[in-house]
Amino acid sequence: MECIVHFEVMHAADELKQLRGLILIGKDEQPGADKFVQMFARMGYNVRLDDAEQLLFKPTDPSADYKWLRIRELDAGEEKKRDDHDLNSIVANLLPNHNRPI
Repeated sequence: MECIVHFEVMHAADELKQLRGLILIGKDEQPGADKFVQMFARMGYNVRLDDAEQLLFKPTDPSADYKWLRIRELDAGEEKKRDDHDLNSIVANLLPNHNRPI
C-alpha cells in the first residue's frame, strides 16, 4: 500500500519548501522512523530523527544546505472523517427544543 508523506524542508537561507515523498507499507501498518529516513535518503536528504513527537529530522552532515525536515501529514489513501457542520446544524434545528442543552 502506498503512503504519501507530506513534509517541509527548512533550507539554510530560511526558505521553507513543502514537498512529498512516497513509502510502501503493508495494510494497516504505520511507517516507522527507519522508513522515513530511507525515503529521505532516496531523495538526497541524509537525516536522523531528532524529535519523534514532532517528526522532526535533522541532517547528519553539518554542511548540508537544509536545517531540518518535518513530516506534516501521512496520506495512506484512507478517507478522513470530518464533522459536517452544516449537517449537524440542520439536524440540531430539527430536534425538539426539550432535548437541547441550555
